[in-house]
Amino acid sequence: MLGYRLAAIVAGSALMGLAGGFIAVLSTKMWIADMTGGRGWIAVSLVIFARWSPWRALAGALLFGGIEALIPQLAATGVRLPQYFVLMTPYAVTLLVMVWVASGKRQSSSQPGALGEPYIREERR
Repeated sequence: MLGYRLAAIVAGSALMGLAGGFIAVLSTKMWIADMTGGRGWIAVSLVIFARWSPWRALAGALLFGGIEALIPQLAATGVRLPQYFVLMTPYAVTLLVMVWVASGKRQSSSQPGALGEPYIREERR
């Protein structure tokens, strides 16, 4: 069990480092303060949206990523929208999805039963 946890922590940390490097080096080609612009909240809402389902996580990532990719495409086609409206679009869609997820009738949260409980080998049940 400890090996799985260690592997998950190492893999997750490596992916976060790669994502940060991608944003700083390849995407913007410079480093500036607050370069992510609050997009971490979109990732948190994606976790809530997925509700422990990898397929829902994939669908949510495609939805949020598609909204983010749509912004420059709209500007390139000549659609005249206010700048602040365009910048708020991913966050507004995130709020709408969170309201939609929260308003549904959920019988269970479908989270793992032992979530949040520490794993201590000697205390097996």
